Amino acid sequence: MENREVWAILEKIKDLPTLPGVYLKLNRLLQDKQASLENVSRIIEVDPALSAKILRLVNSAFYGMRSKCSSISHAIMVMGFNTVKNAVVSVSVLDTLSFKGQLQDFDIAGFWRHSISVAVLGRQLAEKSRLVPGEDSFMAGLLHDIGKIIMFIYFRDEFTKTVQKMQEAKCSFADAEGEVAAIDHVQIGAYMTRKWQLPENIIGAVAGHHYHVSSSASSGLVECVMAGNALSNAGYRLDPDDYVFETHIEKALTPLLVETDSWLPQALDEIEAACAFFLEKK
Repeated sequence: MENREVWAILEKIKDLPTLPGVYLKLNRLLQDKQASLENVSRIIEVDPALSAKILRLVNSAFYGMRSKCSSISHAIMVMGFNTVKNAVVSVSVLDTLSFKGQLQDFDIAGFWRHSISVAVLGRQLAEKSRLVPGEDSFMAGLLHDIGKIIMFIYFRDEFTKTVQKMQEAKCSFADAEGEVAAIDHVQIGAYMTRKWQLPENIIGAVAGHHYHVSSSASSGLVECVMAGNALSNAGYRLDPDDYVFETHIEKALTPLLVETDSWLPQALDEIEAACAFFLEKK
């Protein structure tokens, strides 16, 4: 099934998850280079519950701040507009798609633990390689598999067939859905991130995390997410020779995949801290 056919079906679904209006207002404001700290803070503070969660996040062990952020404006001064905006998305997506155990036969906590793992690994690879901003890689990693949740809820038959094939053939979810499903989680994930008006680089990373071919135009974002996903799925070990990167990405990324001892222990600690925050009471 072509992307346009899949998206036409999704357009007819009336109750697809949405991000809160705060994010959309924040996104529009931050497209203006003259956006002030006061205006950005005011938009977030209009939602007291969201503000409280953002402050808890930035003050959590995951971020490891040396001094406590006492307000949204303080958090923005310390962390920057982009990091706080991504924090709004992270908190909102986890709240919107956590379902708190309501999805029978779908391990939602396990799903988010994997997504958080990919997000943290991708952020570490992005920061250590200096290819792209770490927060962008975190966001793309967190969202890379969201199409699976939507597939489970709205395309249950396709999801069930995929899981059955996956178990029978002992293959990956992506390989199985390519064999038996008329729709795939990557198509759905690309649709959802575009519907949520996320940045194009995030949409591209979600859309390409299984199919991307490295080129001279690659920023490295998709490659960081792909590598983070592979590490998470393979017990934090992989063979770099299995991946073909464009020269500028290979020089920056491959040494980190060959020698993980320099950064993986810190990443594993961050994964536990992130899961402790995001999966609390889920």
